Amino acid sequence: MGYETPATDDEIKNAVIDRTREVTIADGDPVSEQLLEDVRVEDGVVTFTVAFERLNRALSERLTEQLRGAGLATTGVEHVRVEAADADAPESGLPVTGVGSLIAVGSAKGGVGKTTVTAALARALDESGLDVAVFDANVYAPDAPDLLGAAGPVQTTPTGRPEPVVADGIEVVSMELIADDGPVAWRGAMVHDVLKDLLGNAPWSDRDVLLVDLPPGIGDAVYTIVQQAPLDGALLVSTPTDTGARATERTGALFTANDVETIGVVPNMVAPEDSDNGRDSDGDSNGNRDTEVAGPFDATGDDLPDEIQEDASATIDPIPFDPALRDPTTSSFAEPSTPGAAAIAELADTVAAFADDDDGPQVPDDAVDLRGLPAETAAQQTLTELALRDEFGVLLRHDPDELITTLEDSLGGAPPTLTRANVVDLERDGWLVELEFDHDSTAVSESPA
Repeated sequence: MGYETPATDDEIKNAVIDRTREVTIADGDPVSEQLLEDVRVEDGVVTFTVAFERLNRALSERLTEQLRGAGLATTGVEHVRVEAADADAPESGLPVTGVGSLIAVGSAKGGVGKTTVTAALARALDESGLDVAVFDANVYAPDAPDLLGAAGPVQTTPTGRPEPVVADGIEVVSMELIADDGPVAWRGAMVHDVLKDLLGNAPWSDRDVLLVDLPPGIGDAVYTIVQQAPLDGALLVSTPTDTGARATERTGALFTANDVETIGVVPNMVAPEDSDNGRDSDGDSNGNRDTEVAGPFDATGDDLPDEIQEDASATIDPIPFDPALRDPTTSSFAEPSTPGAAAIAELADTVAAFADDDDGPQVPDDAVDLRGLPAETAAQQTLTELALRDEFGVLLRHDPDELITTLEDSLGGAPPTLTRANVVDLERDGWLVELEFDHDSTAVSESPA
């Protein structure tokens, strides 16, 4: 096959993909077998993102070497990296990748305005400069896309993962956006599977915050996410009524029992202090209780019982009843013009501060992501980096000592020599190993910290 000399990154990428089609793996090539999640080219470096979970160790090593060969055989490519499609997946029953802070928004009581708060909060966080995503976990009656202006259908990546829909910069995934969906009686394992497919497998693109809009009640969907997803925190939404408060208290107890930090309790649809709307303390003038279309409740945030706020890390001011919030896409939260929008903007500040505190150790932007790679492949990838630099960090999921030992054995005491290996625990995100090599010295490497 003849090849034209590529000039731009896009042309090099296309040439690399053509080369990979000549690689034989399983019953076809990596592209037709949907083993490549992505191919990126930047400044002569090509990065293959591979669905290693579908391959055994032998095939993983073979494919890695073949991809490296295909990349280096392409004009304009100086270096090849291989990453796993689920590289940053935390070790949990429902892993989520590409997200800085995963925050659930919940209440066991329906009609408290939880989805409206989630949608408005997402837009406020987005307007503040954060990269935001929303996952609609209500598999029974999904409606978050309508409030966010998101339109489907959801497309899939080359390896079959559900691609989030983007609405005004906010990534959204919901059953409502799945093509040709209809009423389904989701039960037990079915709920877990659909949540894992939509939330866990979605390739969220480096979102600062992902808000999970939980369905009302404490059913299969809520238990699956609270117990198995790597939640960083949760917001509770309640109207200041007895029924709303009792339901919120049950939801808060579930978060606490599963070691999920409660950021705060959001008193929603609270009547302004100077209003006289003719409603009683439990509902509107027609006797309706806790309905999202009901008017303001004659109570304040102080009327919420202390029991549901004792585990909260922040006190959140009430959100007044504001008809403008029924369509968050029409409100400005950076320059709020209504009391409801102003309250949402303050809530966004609280959530942003929580997400910022939750960042943990800082990972260098140029660290090589080896998470999800087989151990031998990770070691080989590390050694290939020596062609570019003598100091760099690598991200690992498995035991860092194994990598360090493998590197020392592979180098055999001759230059280049591993002179420093500092290990930083990233908790659920694995380990960062800061490596330094010396091409002239024969010094023995330091023990990891």
